[in-house]
Amino acid sequence: MLNYHRYGTGKTFVMQHGFLGGGGYFAPQMAALGQSFDMIAPDLPGYAGSAAEPALDSIEALSQAQVALLDKLGVERFSLLGHSMGGMIALQTALDHPDRVEQLVLYATHCSGNLPGRFETFDETAKRAKAEGIEALAKRVSATWFVDYDRAPMYPFCLGAGAGASEAAVLGSLKAFQTWDVTERLSELEMPVLVISGDKDRSYGVPGLVQLASGIKNASLNLISGGAHCVHLEKSDLFNISLREFLTVDRG
Repeated sequence: MLNYHRYGTGKTFVMQHGFLGGGGYFAPQMAALGQSFDMIAPDLPGYAGSAAEPALDSIEALSQAQVALLDKLGVERFSLLGHSMGGMIALQTALDHPDRVEQLVLYATHCSGNLPGRFETFDETAKRAKAEGIEALAKRVSATWFVDYDRAPMYPFCLGAGAGASEAAVLGSLKAFQTWDVTERLSELEMPVLVISGDKDRSYGVPGLVQLASGIKNASLNLISGGAHCVHLEKSDLFNISLREFLTVDRG
């Protein structure tokens, strides 16, 4: 069974971390929203507290692992946030289980693993993972998630929350990115969707976020000024306000 972080009471809100991350890096969101929501943040197979779990190499399989955990926890319906690769997993889950996902937050992510604007290609990341080791890779890549790189105040926290990833999980994730594309299925989404990120995201870029939001009928787009790929840590107050407003709005 996957490791997970859980806090709060209310309707269930699941938050899925991404590549080289861990559910623990959503602690600021749990603290801010836990009075209103039952917050669950799983650690993906091969990552953080689930590092000993067998690695997976497709977005579909990672989504199935997420859903299997929620089944074991007895969670039937939930709102869902996915960050980066976790956003791809969240998209897959929402497409495969539209009756279970009430609201969807796509955070610093895309509908395809084809990311021409990424700071380096996935093949280059895979080569460097093998050459420099996972710990060094995590330090280097995680720094790009912040406007101020490794000088950002929350960089050490982020790095610690994702510590322990297995090489198999990292290489499996890099393979998963490159074989996944649901662009043609975005029109299937009927639930309310929030696309959110920092306006200085180096991983997915503003054009990709705009493309994602424009392909979903019930989507709104929020680009937080002065934040990068981990704007939930850089500008947590603004990020949390956006989440709360989206999750609690009365849609009649």
